[in-house]
Amino acid sequence: MIRPFRDEVARYGEYSKAGEFVYDHPFQWGSKRTGPDLARIGGKYPDSWHYNHMMDPQSMSPGSIMPSYAWLLENSIDTASTPAKIRAMQTLGVPYPAGYADLANKDLMAQADVIRASLKGDKIRSAANKEIIAVIAYLQRMGRDIKAAPKTEETAAKDKAGQSVMGN
Repeated sequence: MIRPFRDEVARYGEYSKAGEFVYDHPFQWGSKRTGPDLARIGGKYPDSWHYNHMMDPQSMSPGSIMPSYAWLLENSIDTASTPAKIRAMQTLGVPYPAGYADLANKDLMAQADVIRASLKGDKIRSAANKEIIAVIAYLQRMGRDIKAAPKTEETAAKDKAGQSVMGN
């Protein structure tokens, strides 16, 4: 969360607004800083940067104390529970359309295929069903709704697929 302090706004951009977190249950606002603010990370780096950063953080951010999350490259996501998770979020007030639980995995895989193709373009091979793909999808959505940056064809495709399941 970017707090409304001059130094944070100068460094990270627009401060975090309550409406950005309306569907978070429970709310995650806090003041402890263990790592960098991720509220505006979406679109800041390419998919390959996030992939390499999770595999070996120091290769992308020299001196980083972040541990490796290499298992994300190996573990497969479990899509069997996606419909139940969508229905649970609907009961909490997240405005997914009626019947979306039955379509969510299709959207999830469409977004995953876009990210997998992006990685392939950077000479990184990954199956679309790996946890790393879901994490990249999530990170690439962070702050996108508040940014006013013009969309490219690639980011528009990611946003279209990502608004559904993986990224928000």
